[in-house]
Amino acid sequence: MVSITMMLFCMSLMNSFSQKESKQERKAREAQEQEVQYNVAKKAMYDTAFLIPAQTIQFKNSSLIPVLGTINYLQLDGNNSVLQIGSEIGSEPGLNKLGGITLKGNVSNLKISEKKNRIFLTYTLTGLIGTARIAVSLTGSNIVNIDIDGMFSGRAFTMRGMLVNLGESKTFEGTEF
Repeated sequence: MVSITMMLFCMSLMNSFSQKESKQERKAREAQEQEVQYNVAKKAMYDTAFLIPAQTIQFKNSSLIPVLGTINYLQLDGNNSVLQIGSEIGSEPGLNKLGGITLKGNVSNLKISEKKNRIFLTYTLTGLIGTARIAVSLTGSNIVNIDIDGMFSGRAFTMRGMLVNLGESKTFEGTEF
């Protein structure tokens, strides 16, 4: 009986070691996947060709608001950019007919800097309805923070989402005016 108990104890001990190894393997795999996502996002930032469908928006002095990435996004394609916010609820169509605004225009003052595993991209977006200063920060994966400052309106907000290559995600662009 003692030998059966000892055998069961050894089997449970071996089983716990194999579970710990699988946790370690899982953590290693996740770290490797995160590094691959970061490198793909980093390349897209340096190529200035990416799309960031927002998952959340936070206006000044407010809490995080979950949003649809198909109508809330930042797109950069060379010297052209689109910044759009919209709402899937509410009766007001907004300027873009999606319950918000769409700023589409030319990019100027583009700067990219890198510190450790952080990449910062800043630029000015000028369109028909205004100008915005945009700062994108990427840290360790493909999750980014976007700080937007409406230069003439004084309205600032932050978007957060996953940076993807152009064409990897579907968006719906509203009218600019």
